Amino acid sequence: MGDPKEAGAEASPAGAAIRGGLSLLPQGESEESSAQGSALFLGGSEVKSRAVVKYSSAPPRTAFARLEEKTDLKLPPANWLRESAKLGPAGTTILGNSKKSKPFSSFGMAYDFIDSVGNDVDVVSDSENIKKLLKIPYSKSHVSMAVHRIGRTLLLDELDIQELFMRSSQTGDWTWLKEFYQRLIDQKWQRKKKSKEHWYQKAILSKFLYYSINGDGAAQPVPSATEQQDLPSADQTSESEGASWPAPFEMPSSVSEDPGASTQGSEHLESSYIVGHVASAPKEQNLTPLFNDGENSQGLKNDFVRNILWTFEDIHMLVGSNMPIFGGGRYPAVSLRLRDNNKPINVLTGIDYWLDNLICNVPELVMCFHVNGIVQKYEMIKTEEIPNLENSNFSTKVIKDIAQNILSFLKSNCTKEGHTYWLFKASGSDIVKLYDLTTLCEETEDKYQNPFTMPVAILLYKVACNMMMKKNQNKKYYGTIRTLLLNCVKLLDRSRHPQIIASANYMLSELFQLDEPKKEESSESPLNENSDESYSEEEEEMADSDENGSYCTSSDPSDDNKAVAIIKSVGELSVPEKYKSIHQIRPSCAFPVCHDTEERCRLVLSYVLEGLKSVDSSIKKESDLPAADPNTPIPLKYEDESSREAPEGLEKQMALFLDKMGSLQKGNYSSQSGMIPGSWQHKMKLQLILKSSKAYYVLSDAAMSLQKYGRALRYIKLALQSHDTYCCLCTNMLSEVLLFLSQYLTLCGDIQLMLAQNANNRAAHLEEFNYQTKEDQEILHSLHRESSCQGFAWATDLSTDLESQLSVSCKCYEAANEILQFSDLKSQNPEHYEQVLKRMGNIRNEIGVFYMNQAAALQSERVGRLMRICAQAHCGAGDEFKREFSPEEGLYYNKAVDYYLKALRSLGTREIHPAVWDSVNWELSTTYFTMATLQQDYAPLSRKAQEQIEKEVSEAMMKSLKYCDIDSVTARQPLCQYRAATVHHRLASMYHSCLRNQVGDEHLRKQHRMLADLHYSKAVKLFQLLKDAPCELLRVQLERVAFAEFQMTSQNSNVGKLKTLSGALDIMVRTKHAFQLIKKELIEEFDQPKSDETGPAADSSPSLNQEEVIKLLSIFESRLSFILLQSIKLLSSTKKKTSTNVEEDVVLKTNKHIYSQFLRATANKSATLLERIDLVIYLMEQLARGGSAVQ
Repeated sequence: MGDPKEAGAEASPAGAAIRGGLSLLPQGESEESSAQGSALFLGGSEVKSRAVVKYSSAPPRTAFARLEEKTDLKLPPANWLRESAKLGPAGTTILGNSKKSKPFSSFGMAYDFIDSVGNDVDVVSDSENIKKLLKIPYSKSHVSMAVHRIGRTLLLDELDIQELFMRSSQTGDWTWLKEFYQRLIDQKWQRKKKSKEHWYQKAILSKFLYYSINGDGAAQPVPSATEQQDLPSADQTSESEGASWPAPFEMPSSVSEDPGASTQGSEHLESSYIVGHVASAPKEQNLTPLFNDGENSQGLKNDFVRNILWTFEDIHMLVGSNMPIFGGGRYPAVSLRLRDNNKPINVLTGIDYWLDNLICNVPELVMCFHVNGIVQKYEMIKTEEIPNLENSNFSTKVIKDIAQNILSFLKSNCTKEGHTYWLFKASGSDIVKLYDLTTLCEETEDKYQNPFTMPVAILLYKVACNMMMKKNQNKKYYGTIRTLLLNCVKLLDRSRHPQIIASANYMLSELFQLDEPKKEESSESPLNENSDESYSEEEEEMADSDENGSYCTSSDPSDDNKAVAIIKSVGELSVPEKYKSIHQIRPSCAFPVCHDTEERCRLVLSYVLEGLKSVDSSIKKESDLPAADPNTPIPLKYEDESSREAPEGLEKQMALFLDKMGSLQKGNYSSQSGMIPGSWQHKMKLQLILKSSKAYYVLSDAAMSLQKYGRALRYIKLALQSHDTYCCLCTNMLSEVLLFLSQYLTLCGDIQLMLAQNANNRAAHLEEFNYQTKEDQEILHSLHRESSCQGFAWATDLSTDLESQLSVSCKCYEAANEILQFSDLKSQNPEHYEQVLKRMGNIRNEIGVFYMNQAAALQSERVGRLMRICAQAHCGAGDEFKREFSPEEGLYYNKAVDYYLKALRSLGTREIHPAVWDSVNWELSTTYFTMATLQQDYAPLSRKAQEQIEKEVSEAMMKSLKYCDIDSVTARQPLCQYRAATVHHRLASMYHSCLRNQVGDEHLRKQHRMLADLHYSKAVKLFQLLKDAPCELLRVQLERVAFAEFQMTSQNSNVGKLKTLSGALDIMVRTKHAFQLIKKELIEEFDQPKSDETGPAADSSPSLNQEEVIKLLSIFESRLSFILLQSIKLLSSTKKKTSTNVEEDVVLKTNKHIYSQFLRATANKSATLLERIDLVIYLMEQLARGGSAVQ
């Protein structure tokens, strides 16, 4: 600005004009300090008005030329419609308000002053639209405006339905709106042509303004012939300056595949819009939404001569104005008007002049009166005197109320960002209606017929970007930023605008801080406040209240049910505070509060996934990629577990990894999808992948805190897979990214160590590790488009071997330490470096303890074996029948037990050294079993009493069972089962023997009877599990039969004896399984010489001892014969004494039949072993069936 007196009225000269919201003031002078507000006291009431020029392209102000009386304005001046140096680069378009505003004029201003949109400014619009709204209660003219909401800012643009419908008839656009208009508003619509008087007045005004700047040439009219030729030209110029509607907004040519997508205008596209550093992102991390806005080519250029920040009472407006301002009056700035002296000034004209001067901060109005184009006189009027002019008297207070009520009405009903609203008042009507055109357009086949869609989306995106870039941004605005971005994404089609959608999703992910402590729990957190800026798109519209306003959403028979809201009478706009205050109309919905770390990270990953999908969909080279199903897990190629877990294999993978880290410093690039380095896809995918790796790292750390180690390993694996892909795409690895990798590997080492120390819950950890969400699968598919993601497979696999887990943990720490050596990271991050060193020392100590415990256990086991050999060396020599278990043997066996127990204490738990643990347990069980067997077989009766020996044997056998693991599924399990069955058999035999030899104490006899029966039952169950011990099973069953016979000898009643005999027969029936196993083995042995002539003879096979079988079979036959005979005798004697019992008759008949068959068969002494076994099996089957086989 030049003259300080003109402060607030004009900006710097046109040569210094720069758009984009930059300061246009002389160097060293701030915008605010040079701008003056004006407080005008009009009619006794105060109306606060303050105007600050944000931008001006007007030339230096010059005094207007006062025309002489009788000057004929019908004659054009010599300079008419010609550019002049005094007019500056704007040319003829600067003069007058004859030029209509473009449909997207508010968007052009919003793009240039993005800082003002969303928070600080209530309205952005052309001054003509502002005046038209404030004159609604006074005017019968129609009103048609498009309204858009961006944050708390409303954008107002003229919606010229005449122009729209003319375009519709030519191109087919806006057909849906034309049909809607004709159906509900004006069924007989036709284009209305302007009268000749209108164009005559336009021409007179244009010539007057050119005369006024012509100076000395003001009295030099051109010949009348020229006037006749120029008048149509003026009309055509005015016509051509009408609203020019662009085609439906398409994506910029830099993104669109169609190079002809943008055809409007001839100016070059502005430079790429770069968001720059996001406040929450690292210093080296840039947001890269590189796209050409295309606003110039789409008619979105800010064409106003000046942009003014106008504060009218408590309403802040960014206004565009083309009103010419001159000097030469009593004040440094005046506005120039032409009036017909025969037509008095009316209220509408007065309001128009007054508002123009207020908006431009012009203190004086110069009015030139004419009669039929002949200049009569000039009159100078102060701005504050305009409301009191004759025939034009109006209340400024009422104008203020109208402004507040209209803004309240719009803000309370235009609640959905991204939607296009239509404010409409028909000519001559008192009803104002508001329609949601976006909702109406969505009912059509193509929602992109709305040409406002793309400009609104870009503006939403730009406002969000601007808020993200602000330093020291208060987090309470994050709700606004999130809403802006979500609405932006909602408006756009991914296939048409992948770049903007990817960038918007990345910024959405940046709103959630992953590396900061949670602050949501604090009641003072701004995220919990219901601030004006913290609303979201899911909000519900506030219920309309009739207390402060009469606009409604319900439809009477005469109302339009398609309207969002209706003002039933324009007169209500003049009533003070008729509607709610604009500052109270704000939906209360805060930025989403994530109390859980996993919830916050999952939101981030959902946005990252959407961004990755947009990037991947825009990459052309997809022929080399197989079609991936997101629901199918990706098959990963793992190395053989034995080679992978071997120390030398791990060392090899570590060496390859370190070589890769070294190559990253040289900037190697490899991508499978064919992305071009430096393209927007490449830059955006890098940022999205890095964000996903951070999110997975935080998830892993949270799972680690919850002791969910399987889940933690799964998340850190995904984090490292993301980082591996980042390394493949990155052309210049940043030191901060290397630090992230060091932190990831450190956490991975912690997880592997905790898995090693909590091996008892391995099944649950494995289940958590293998689980995968659909979201994780889709992100992994996107990563696999660029790399195999196997760079860190050596560190993230869940091993079942403790030694391998400890080794992997150690290698993770070593890799983290190696990374810190790159770029001198250890000096820049001393705390992390110290933590890594501590962990390396700890894991090496753990590995040392592991091997020391293993060595100590093995050493104790070897000494235990030595003690057993010493015990065997001290066994008594000489006659076996006179041998006794010596004290020396007991001493060495007890020493062996002590060493084995010491070995177990060294190991701690089985999970640490499973193989060594099982071996020591088996050796200890064997030692106890050997001691018990020797004491039982060679009882030291010369030194100890029988009862004491039996007690020691029982204790040793029970300890042997304790260390005999029959449940673990290992190679030694059958051996353990055989040992346990043998122990139970020996205990049962011992108690059986005690019962036979004991006399007297009935309580002790009863106890021995119960213990014998218990151990016999357990021995049978265990032997039945084994397929290679039929003789042992048969021997146990025969002992049980003998035990039953012994019990029968002490019984006196026939009923008791019959019951015991029945139980003995039942035991014999159960021997069928043992005989079947013996038969199977005998058949295999008999068939062996036939198939293998060089093989040994069948009877010499060590698999089955036939002599023992014959002996057991003979005992079985004799006992079967005895029991059947005794049963027949008892049943026969009972039948004679008592009445007939059907069941006993059947049993007697069956037993007789089986006994007779048995006697006939055993009479044949030449029967083979197999024939005898077949007979027994047959008889046992008949006994099992009872009398069903007896006819």
